[in-house]
Formats: sequence, C-alpha cells, structure tokens
Amino acid sequence: MKFKDLTSEDIQSFLKSGAIIGLGLENCLVAWGEPKRSAKPSGAEQEFYTPDFYLEEKKPWVTFKNTFLAKRAQLIQELDRLAVQPKLDLDWHPPQFDEFKNKFELIKNAIKTKELRKAVPVVFAEATSTVTLSMRAAMLAHLLKAAQKPTPYGFWTPDEGVLGATPEVLFSYDAKHAVLETMALAGTRASALEAASSLQNDPKEMFEHDLVIKGLREKLAPLGDLQVSPTYVWDLGMIAHLRTDMSVEINGKPSSEKMFSDICSLLHPTAALGVSPNRADWRFLKKCDGDQDRRRFGAPFGVLNVTGKSIVMVAIRNIQWREDHILLGTGCGVVAQSQLQNEWEELEVKRKSVRALLGI
Repeated sequence: MKFKDLTSEDIQSFLKSGAIIGLGLENCLVAWGEPKRSAKPSGAEQEFYTPDFYLEEKKPWVTFKNTFLAKRAQLIQELDRLAVQPKLDLDWHPPQFDEFKNKFELIKNAIKTKELRKAVPVVFAEATSTVTLSMRAAMLAHLLKAAQKPTPYGFWTPDEGVLGATPEVLFSYDAKHAVLETMALAGTRASALEAASSLQNDPKEMFEHDLVIKGLREKLAPLGDLQVSPTYVWDLGMIAHLRTDMSVEINGKPSSEKMFSDICSLLHPTAALGVSPNRADWRFLKKCDGDQDRRRFGAPFGVLNVTGKSIVMVAIRNIQWREDHILLGTGCGVVAQSQLQNEWEELEVKRKSVRALLGI
C-alpha cells in the first residue's frame, strides 16, 4: 500500500467521489475517482465493501482508480483550505417519540413471548440540505480532528453518501498470521454520568452486553483458538460503552477474500446492532423499521486487502445523504429490563455525539 502526498487537485477529486477509512491516529486509506461497482470482489489489491444493512445491495463492492495511504495531518490541512463555510448550521427534525414507542413495544412483546431476548430499533433525525463539496470538506476535517478513538469512515458519490466515525469494529483479519479480531460493544452511558455510576455496576447494561458476548462466542468458537478479554468501560469522550475484545487464530489459514465473505455473513449483525439469540431471525428488525429505510446505518463497511490486513467497521455514528435529504440514525438495545424513557434519552446522547464529531 503506497503513501501519497495529496495535492489540492487530489482533494478536489476525492470530495467529488471517494472513500476513506482511518488506520490509527496517523494514517488514512483514501480513494477517489469514478467508482466501479461489482457483485463480487474483482481482485484489486484494496476494495471497499459498502452494502446496505439488510445486505440487499446487488453490487456492494467498489473500487476506485486511485487508492493510497495518506497522512491524517496533511489530509486535515488540505481539507481546511477547502472548507470555506464557517459553520454547518443544519435544521434538524428529531425522530418522533410515538414512532420509537411503537418499535419499543413491538420488541418488548417479542421478548415476553420468548421470541427474542434483545433487539435494536433505529430512528432517524432528518434535515434538508445539499451536501456540497465545501460541506464535505468541513465535516471531514472536523471528523478527523475530533475522532481519536472512533474510526473515521465514509463513502460518497456526487448524489449520495455516508460519513461518520464508529467505535465498533465488526472484525479485522490479518492474512499473514490468520488472526481475526473483533469486539463486543454494547451498553451506553454519557461519560459525565459514567463517572458517578459505572456501566459495570448496572445489571441491565451488563446483561445486554453479555448477550453480545455470548452470541459472538457461539459464532467464533468453531473457527479456532478463541481468546476473550475481561469486560471494561471504554470512554470515548462524550459517551462511554462496555467493551470486550476477542481474537481467534483461524484454523487452516484461509485466504483474505474467503475470510472476508464468510465472516461478514457469520457476524453481521451482532447482537449489538441486531437481535439475540443467534437462532432468532434478525430480519425481524424489518417489522420495527416499517417504511423507514436504514440504508447503510449499522451495515458492514470495510476494505478487503488481499495481502495484508482487512478491516470491517459497523457503520454507526454517521450521517447519510441522498440529493438534498440528510439522515442521522441512532439505535439502542432493548431487553426485558429496558425502560422507554431511558432508551429515548440514550438516542439523544448518541445524536449529540455524532453532531459533535462532524461539527454539525
């Protein structure tokens, strides 16, 4: 993977149609040019995977003419030069409480009948605006400055896109050592409240988190030697989560391409964004969605590197746009102990964290 010092012309092309994934605090993988879509990997050295949440996108694989590693600091500097708008003041219309209440009650009824133990409803705030090149530059620059622990990511064309910074990795796979890494990430609290009342002392939050751990254990144990860390609180600044890290040394050292496809199908969605138990049909969530299209919210988003380390994020903490319509999605885990008002307030905390990351 080659490094490149980005020119102003590169950045202009990047803002028109491109993709980005943060690789640590110093580097980003960036791509630009006319995107070429395909139903399966084409064999390029790096390919982006950009499906919708329900994996119904017919051509989720995208390659670009230009794909390079770039220094994060240099990318920020060039983006700042193009971000001429001093403030991105969007008029957001929040989700409707009654809409969320209906989804909440649908899940609670499924839990009472023992169809489910947990499910994650999603609601969207909406704004009307065209996401101009200058707006993209401003949001990207702000995101790259603000997102230290979450991973910046995005994909856009002239007509639509998604941009955010996610705390959740679905998995990474090191082809050289055949090691797969993932995490259980569930349980949320505003950081200001976490200091006074820890997530680890909250039975409801620990129960929700343990469901995610159990689901991942069941899926990963057959693949090889599974290692599971202790659960800890991961503080992201405005918001904190319960987190447990997992790694597996895969039996047989399969190829990156096969692992990418198989593990996406195996893990998506984890109980952190889907349902529990594993035997339940996660497309139950379509009943919750009704007429609302999640698009790429909560979908896998990643890059296949056939010779090195592939990575797939969970596409949360983002905005999505299409023409002049912008969506800001948030979800929460509903279990038997969940309280409607508490979950509603958690959604607002998450929306505020997204707007802070993007400067909107």
